[in-house]
Amino acid sequence: MQRNSLKKIIALAVLPLWLTATAGSAFASGGYSEAQIHDLLFRIMNFVVFFGALFYLLHRPVAKFFRERRENIAKNLEYLETQARNLEEQNEIMNRQISGIASERDSILAQYERLGQKEAERIIAEAKKAAETIIQKTQAAMDLEVRAARQLLLREIVALSTQAATDLIRTNINDDDQKRLTAEFMAQVEKLKMANN
Repeated sequence: MQRNSLKKIIALAVLPLWLTATAGSAFASGGYSEAQIHDLLFRIMNFVVFFGALFYLLHRPVAKFFRERRENIAKNLEYLETQARNLEEQNEIMNRQISGIASERDSILAQYERLGQKEAERIIAEAKKAAETIIQKTQAAMDLEVRAARQLLLREIVALSTQAATDLIRTNINDDDQKRLTAEFMAQVEKLKMANN
């Protein structure tokens, strides 16, 4: 690295001498005065010396600046690439989570659908049981009403029959028949009493 710097410095030192010799021969043939040529050469030498001094003084800081700038750019680029990779990984994780959420949502919906179906089946079964119970109770109530109506009819028939028999007996039986029936009835009661003792 130092050899390259030394070669550059030597090249910069030789360049003004070569320019002076070349310019001197060019101006000598062109009809310029010697004062003009010396002034031009002085200016060229001044520029070369000034440029050389600037190069010598600023070479390292400028090189350091650009090296540090290149390193900073490389670091920033590496940092940005790392961030980009991290963001891509996070994006993939988010996409997996989103797809996981979608599948979980579908699973939950399917589960609630199954629960809803079971609940509907349960409600239908309970409704059928309730309908059967209502039918059974209605049938029982109808049976009770029929029995009650039969008993009522039977009582009325018995009452009417008894009344008709009583009316018939009053009109057809005389006092002798009544005495004879009472005696027969009492005899049967006596037989029953003896049979029970």
